[in-house]
Parts: sequence; C-alpha cells; structure tokens
Amino acid sequence: MGERYLQFLGTKPGVVVELIDDSASPYLLRTQDGFTFSVSAEDFKSYYRKEGESTPRRWAYLMTDPEHGLIDSRTLARVMDVIHSFEPKFGGFDTARSAVRDLLNILGSNSAADLKRVRSRLQELGRGPEKVTDKDIKQLKDLPEKLRALLLSSTCAVIPFIETPAGAQEQPERVKDFVSKGREPRSSKPAAVAGTPKANVAKGVTRGMKNVELSVVGDILTVTVDLSKEFGPSKSGKTTIIASTQGNKTVPGRSEKIGLNVYRKDTVKPASGRRSEFKNVKMSVHGDRLQLTVDLAKEYGPSKSGQTTIIASTEGNQLVYGRSEKIGLNVYRKIE
Repeated sequence: MGERYLQFLGTKPGVVVELIDDSASPYLLRTQDGFTFSVSAEDFKSYYRKEGESTPRRWAYLMTDPEHGLIDSRTLARVMDVIHSFEPKFGGFDTARSAVRDLLNILGSNSAADLKRVRSRLQELGRGPEKVTDKDIKQLKDLPEKLRALLLSSTCAVIPFIETPAGAQEQPERVKDFVSKGREPRSSKPAAVAGTPKANVAKGVTRGMKNVELSVVGDILTVTVDLSKEFGPSKSGKTTIIASTQGNKTVPGRSEKIGLNVYRKDTVKPASGRRSEFKNVKMSVHGDRLQLTVDLAKEYGPSKSGQTTIIASTEGNQLVYGRSEKIGLNVYRKIE
C-alpha cells in the first residue's frame, strides 16, 4: 500500500488519497473508495500533505478551518469577495481587510446596530466614515457567522510579512491567482480562490527589510530583531547596521506604517539602556533577541506635519534595554 496524503486545499478539502506512483509527473493517486486519477507533481506537492502532518505555514493566511489546516476554496472566495468590495474605497487590499475587521468589531453581534454610532466610531478610528455606505454596512450585518468569524480573525486573508534572508530568493513558491467556480477541478486539481491579490502576496515578502520580523495578533504588533546580526557600516561609516525596515513599511494586514532602525556605534565606554518602555513601545531582550510590542489601538494625536496620527514612537534614537545598540522606531497612520 502506498503512502496516504490529505488534500488540504480545494472545493472538498480533507479528501484522503493513496500515492500509487510518483516515479514521474503526473503522479498516480487513488481515493479511499478506489477511484484512480492523476495530478501533476507540482500540484501534488503544493496542495497535498502527508497524513498526520501539518499544512505548510505559507498557506496559513488562506485557511478556513485553522483547527485542521484545511482551505475550502469556495468559502475563501466569499471572504475575498467581501474584502474586494471595500478595496476601491480604501485604496488597497491590506487597508480594506483591516477596515472590514474594524467594521465587524463595531457592529458586534447586534444586527440592529445604530448607523450613526457605527459612523461615529469609524471617525474615531480614522477610517473615513464617508467612504462606507449603508449598503456596505448591511452587507456585513447579513454575513453568515462562519464568514464573520474568518473576517474577524487575525490570520485569514491577512497577507503575512516574511523576512527574506540575504541572498535568498524572494519567495520560491508563489501562490497562484485563484479562480473558483464552485466545481471540482479537473484531475482533482484543487480549485483556486477567486481574487487572491498577486501584488499583495509579493508585498507580504518584506523585500528590502533587514533582520526585521513583524507579526500582528489582534491589535498587538510584535517586532523581533536578532541583535547578533550585522549588515555592515551605515552610509556615514560611523555606525554598524543591525536591522532596518529601510524606509516606512505597511504593518501586515493593517493601514499603519512602521519605520525602524537598529544600529551599533563603537565607543570606548558604551552605555547600556536603562529604559524598557517608551511611547506605546514595550521592549524586552532575551539573549540576542530583541522584541518590541506596540498596541495599534492606541493613538497620540497628529504629528507635527498634521498629516499622520502617531501610534507609537521611541521619540528619537534610544539605547536598547540592557544593551549598547540604539533603536529608532515610529508607527503612524495617515490622516485621510
């Protein structure tokens, strides 16, 4: 008997098959009820996993059943349709995704939520209530509970930022644009999900960033830096670069922007940082691992330019707690 595999992505995720022949592409498979069919080697490796193993992490943001690691393409297509309907209003997939979650949180479980209160809360969040129509709000009110739960989650359809190591390919396996018609695909090839934004998938690979890992759970942004790494001297030659976003980057799945620089300056008697907290920035160091947390729900008013709202800041370059490296961090949201 050949090895057993689970199809984790498709219109019928969870189908268990037996791998009969993988000597050449296409592979020969057989279902539990004895039906034999072929799948290309590439699709088999992308959409099937060995029974008992977990779904590859690169698919995590497409999961509709995170408990079992399954992706129902028809369900996800409906999730994407909701987000895409808001995309023209908010100027991009990531921002639309975040706005939909904010709206659902405002609405809560109250299907008769007062529209005036909804718009007032949107104004407080800087979401531009004039962009959202009564029809938009009704669409969200009428969503089935399963779709609401997926859109409220911090992972589904949230394009992740993945640090690309120096010298590595940008992303060896890119997710294809999906087109789901609600049919079983030919040769049992899993159906793709309608409207997965190709550009946004690429955007999730933090191209150009150095030694910076970003993750968001709820409203909490976590930034991780390996202080043992070095990327050579800065342009001035006076400091050594440890980590950098190399400009301001969008926080994954949100509308906020982040700018970060960490560097080391060689001195005869280096000082050590004594503060672990700054403006909405909490800092902890474990060995060479620096971790910063920011509450994205907080605001500190407009910046000096009046064009952005301050979310968090070290307010200049500060010493890393208990270390001699220096860090400069700013998180903000544009005022629309």
